[in-house]
Amino acid sequence: MIRIGLLLLAVLMLPGCTIYQSIGHNFGTFVSAPNGQDFQPVGYRWDYEHTALVYVYRPASTWANDELEAPTFYLNDERRFNIKGNGYTWYELKPGKHEIKIRRPLGGLEGIKVGDMLDFTLKMVTELDINAQAGNVYYLRYSEVDKDAAKFADMTFHDNPLQVVTPDVALAEIQQTNMLDEGRGLIAAMPRIDKKAQQLAAAKKQQAEKEAEAKEEEGTKSWNPF
Repeated sequence: MIRIGLLLLAVLMLPGCTIYQSIGHNFGTFVSAPNGQDFQPVGYRWDYEHTALVYVYRPASTWANDELEAPTFYLNDERRFNIKGNGYTWYELKPGKHEIKIRRPLGGLEGIKVGDMLDFTLKMVTELDINAQAGNVYYLRYSEVDKDAAKFADMTFHDNPLQVVTPDVALAEIQQTNMLDEGRGLIAAMPRIDKKAQQLAAAKKQQAEKEAEAKEEEGTKSWNPF
């Protein structure tokens, strides 16, 4: 047991180590149901000229209401909230790409990431990208039980429990939900990655390392006490 503890401690001390967890926030609706205000639209209380608005909600169901632990909603690799049945929240998004991942916890723990060496998740429920545009309103519906396409005209539901739905679908359900404790923040878009610049930088670094090794070897050969 001590060895396992020391091993975990050593892993946590590695540079670039991230622990995905929601301890203390992971209680599902069965344990702690959403008790915020009834749904109220944001209206014009957001910077619609410069940001997008996204509502995230989860309609009530037997499955959702009986959960002991609620899945965790990550936006751009940062935990934002745990999505409980019969709950909703909203965020303002800066224009650009936003990466959404939902992880299912076990005792509040969800996974670990150590740089490029290790990226482990206990249960990745879903992944979805949004290219946010200023002035737009998006409705994200999360449900693990009813993926019935017939209920949603002109929409296609696959195995992804998180979907962008139309306002008429969302507003018919979200008005039955209550505000979650977390949310209502401004989220920056993911930085754009220039792959060519990354490759050039990596090549320069590799060349510099080779030159340094060559100089070190040359210095070793030139020194001879005999």
